[in-house]
Amino acid sequence: MPELNEKQLVIARQEFHSFLAVGAKDFPKLKLKTKLNFFKQKSNTSFESLGCVGYNPAFKELTATIKIKKSSGYSGRLCTKGSFEYVRFYLDYQDGSGWQDMGYTALNVHDIPTEKDCDGKQEKPIEYAVRLAINPKKKFCTIPNLPKVRAILSWNSIPAANDPNQNSGSYVWGDVKDEYIQISPLQLSIPDFPFPVIGDLLEKAVINPEISLSNMASSAAELKALRGAGKTLKASKVDFQELADIYKKEKVGAHRFGFKLLKEAEETSNPTALKTITDLFASKKLSLVENLALVKKLNCNVDYEELFCVAADYHKEAFVGTLKIKRPAGYSGNLCKKGSKEYVSFWIQEEENCEWKHAGTTFVQVHDIQNIPSKGLSYSVILPYDFSGLKKDCKDPQVLKVRAVLSWNSPPKGMDCSGWGNAVESYIQIQPQAVWTGNSPKMITVGGVATDNIDAISGRTLPGAKIEFNQTNTFNDSPFGGVIVVQGVSAPLAGNKYKVKITNLNTGGSYYLNNNLALVGYNPATGVVTHPVITPVADEYEYQPYQNNIGSVLARFTPGNNDRLLITIEHSNGTSDSQVIQMDNTFPVVTMSIDDSGNCSHYKKGDTIKGEFTVDDNYLENYAITTNVGTYAKIGTGLGQTGTTIGAGQFEIVTFTNRNCGSIHLRAVQKTIWNSVTTGTHRDISKIVCLSDS
Repeated sequence: MPELNEKQLVIARQEFHSFLAVGAKDFPKLKLKTKLNFFKQKSNTSFESLGCVGYNPAFKELTATIKIKKSSGYSGRLCTKGSFEYVRFYLDYQDGSGWQDMGYTALNVHDIPTEKDCDGKQEKPIEYAVRLAINPKKKFCTIPNLPKVRAILSWNSIPAANDPNQNSGSYVWGDVKDEYIQISPLQLSIPDFPFPVIGDLLEKAVINPEISLSNMASSAAELKALRGAGKTLKASKVDFQELADIYKKEKVGAHRFGFKLLKEAEETSNPTALKTITDLFASKKLSLVENLALVKKLNCNVDYEELFCVAADYHKEAFVGTLKIKRPAGYSGNLCKKGSKEYVSFWIQEEENCEWKHAGTTFVQVHDIQNIPSKGLSYSVILPYDFSGLKKDCKDPQVLKVRAVLSWNSPPKGMDCSGWGNAVESYIQIQPQAVWTGNSPKMITVGGVATDNIDAISGRTLPGAKIEFNQTNTFNDSPFGGVIVVQGVSAPLAGNKYKVKITNLNTGGSYYLNNNLALVGYNPATGVVTHPVITPVADEYEYQPYQNNIGSVLARFTPGNNDRLLITIEHSNGTSDSQVIQMDNTFPVVTMSIDDSGNCSHYKKGDTIKGEFTVDDNYLENYAITTNVGTYAKIGTGLGQTGTTIGAGQFEIVTFTNRNCGSIHLRAVQKTIWNSVTTGTHRDISKIVCLSDS
């Protein structure tokens, strides 16, 4: 099929939604300008494509960079709902089990006019990062865990689940990319870990997750053992002399494994320190002077590592850089050792004055891995960043130039690369500012959904609502269950106090939250994800700075009822912000019976199985009976007066003549958003059926 020109591509983009609505069968009735064969193609990257795919061990997140290439074709300007770029991730652990579906995440995109940067260059493509938290399989440090990751990008159409080869669904606009990643190992196998002493503490921690291990320690011996356990979990460093012996066989030069010492020798004015370093090199018959000369010749060397992408997470606000480790050795130790660090420093150019501002530096830990894939291992570095000072109204899209500088085992000292590493520039777009007075509380999400997408009266979700942290869809009129998380303006109000009032609109009663508030922070200096806990005083919480609260969480509580609640943030200056939500903490109730008289072998092949079912839930989305023993038919249904909240009926299944056994399965899916992160909770019931020849 001939390639479409620019005008034809724009038309095809506009007609894509119509194609999705009717599919190939009724396509001729649409009488579109675009031919059906075009929509049968896969992975057109004219408008968007995948840049880098990687994994960050600290956050346990898969990442992908999406390049938005054009100024239109994304269903509206920034003040509109725009459209979505979906990315579904798969992992293949190379153990014979094949691709494992990790789920999907999404990015909200818009038509962003192409402007010019301070150097007169066009600000395209714009690079966005999406992140998906996973709970990967773990191995001990003696066995490298190097799964293959596949990312499938699809515009305005969610990639089908469990479809790594794109055999179903629509993949017209999008891309596919495979990389290899490294999952951090378990360290509990180390010989010195004091299991006998702290085993009881670990058991108590599982039973009482709200209490810290240190608070559970009832004796000085347990506390000492606990502190010692922490030290044993920290991998040891391999010294210079040992590395010299190891790398002699690997042909890794001393200007690589001795880089830190060489930089110290170059910069020190302490003669004693210089002599110590000189003696270390001499002890291994290595020339300090010759290796210093080799270091000076390094100019953004990418033989061992290379940075390929720099982007920004539009929804969770962070810089994301993606780099590759290229060689099996030269990273200061294997997975059971401390290894070395790949530092990435981020810079952002302010458009008002064209000056570069340092946003921060972070790193990822890397190691020697002998069976590294030929295309290398892909790592992501993530630097949470407070973009609030750069945000503007949606009528004024903020596209900014960013620069990332990679440096191995030594933080970059400026905007330019030197030594081991390189630099990459790109353009990012910052989410527009929320409407906010500047000195009052502001809730942004409740139960994982933007307050703009929750009905102010019913407390249930509006059409088009999504779970904001990963942009997954919700059902219309969804209530909330389990843990309710409230996010809002936090860092700009750091140091001020607020209360969280919960009013039950069914009973009229109210109370203030006074539970400890667990947050997630990040220390870029150490590269550690932190977990601050805020204790309220007289029911008052304190707004936290960004580094203590990168998720901008204001409250977390578990109502445990089915009532309609009014959540109110009361600021210490007398201002407030409120949101109504409808709770639902009841799961679907399902029953199913078949006329087997209690005997699962009651049927002959070809017999007809008759049965009945009931489904009951306050907020039922759908229910279905499926079977692999025959052909199913529903012969009666009695939907209750509440519409889709109750289902009941009878069914018949004409069994196959070539099956010996199987099952009949009933699933009921409810609308409720659970724990502020997921939807589509279901309850199931199955009946095992055995078939005989006579």
